[in-house]
Amino acid sequence: MFVSRAEHVGSLKRPAILLKKRADFEEGRCTAKEIQACEDESIAAAVRLQLDIGLTTITDGEFRRTMFYDGLFDRISGMKVVKDPPKYLFRGKLQRPGPLYGEAFDFLKKVAGPENIEKLKVTMGSPEWYHYRHGKYTYEPTAYTNDDEYFADLIKIYQAEFQDLYARGCRRIQIDDPILTCFCDEQFRALMEQEGVDPDTLFDTYVRVLNGCIQGKPSDLIVGIHLCRGNVRPDRQPFTHGPYDRIAKKLFNDLHFDRFYLEYDTKFAGTFDPLRYLPKGKHVVLGLVSTKTAELEDPCALRGRILEAAQTIAQGETPRCIEEALNQLSISPQCGFASHARGFDIITQEVMVKKLTLVKDVACAIWGHA
Repeated sequence: MFVSRAEHVGSLKRPAILLKKRADFEEGRCTAKEIQACEDESIAAAVRLQLDIGLTTITDGEFRRTMFYDGLFDRISGMKVVKDPPKYLFRGKLQRPGPLYGEAFDFLKKVAGPENIEKLKVTMGSPEWYHYRHGKYTYEPTAYTNDDEYFADLIKIYQAEFQDLYARGCRRIQIDDPILTCFCDEQFRALMEQEGVDPDTLFDTYVRVLNGCIQGKPSDLIVGIHLCRGNVRPDRQPFTHGPYDRIAKKLFNDLHFDRFYLEYDTKFAGTFDPLRYLPKGKHVVLGLVSTKTAELEDPCALRGRILEAAQTIAQGETPRCIEEALNQLSISPQCGFASHARGFDIITQEVMVKKLTLVKDVACAIWGHA
C-alpha cells in the first residue's frame, strides 16, 4: 500500500479571486453557478500546484468551504441553526439526504487525473464536534432519548459517506478533530468536571463513536485523524494546551484509525514521549512545520526531530528497530493553511508554497521519496 511521506492536513490558502467571488455570492452579487465555476478553476490550479511541488497528498484545498468542518452537519437533516445556545441544536432525527462530499471528490479526481487517484484525500469534521460544544443541549428530547441513540444515527451517516466515497475511488479520508486535544488540557478537563462530566468517560465515549464510524470500512481505505489544537484565533495561538501523555495510550491502542496527524510545531504539544505507546502497524504524521508563522523551519532541525521521534518509538512499550519505527512516520504542516476561508494574513501564497516544498524536501531526504 502506498505511503505518503510528504503530507498536508487539507486546507490551502484561498486565492483572492475566490474570496471576492464568495463575498459577492453571499451578498447576492453573483449566482451559485458563477461561484461554482470560480471554485472549479481555483481547485484545478491548486491541484496543479500540489503536483508541481511533488506532493503525494492532494486535496481540493477545502475551497468549497468557509470553515474546515463544512459539508457534513450543515447538509444532513435534523439540524436547526441556533444563534444563542444553550438551546437544542438538533430538532429531529439525523439523516443523510444523499452524498455529502461525493461530487467534490469526483471533480478532484477529474482534474488530478487517474494516475494520481491514490494521492487524493478527502477531509471532514469530527462526529463529536457538536456534542462536545453543546452537551445536553445537542438534541431535543423528542428527537433522541440518550446519547447512544444520537451517536448511532451519526455513525450510520459517516459509514454511508465512507462507503460512497470508496465506491467513487477515494482511498484516503481524514477526520479533523479539534475535540480530542481538549482531554490533554487541564483547564478544559476542569471545565468538564465543573459540568459534572468525567473527562475519561467522555473520552472513551468519543473513541467508541469514532471507531463506529470506520467499522466495516474496506481494508484499503486509509482513514486518519488530525488532532487539531485550533487554527482560527486572530492571535494565531492554539485553543488547547498540554502534551498528549494523558490520552496517548488509549489514542494509539483503542482508536482503530490508520493514521494519526499530531501537531508538534510548538512547545504546547510537549515531547515525543507519548509515541512510546504507538503499536506496530499504525502511522503517525508529525506536524512539525507551522502554518501560523511565515518563518521557514530549518530542514536539518526537522530531520533531527523526525529521527528523535523514531528513536522514541523504537524504544517504546513494544521495542522495534529504528528502521521500522522510522517507517511508521511521515511529516506535514501542523494544520491547514486556511482552516477558515481567509486564513492568516501572515501566510501568503508564496509562504505556503515554500512550506509545502520544505515538507517534500525533508521527506525525500529521510525516506527517499515524498
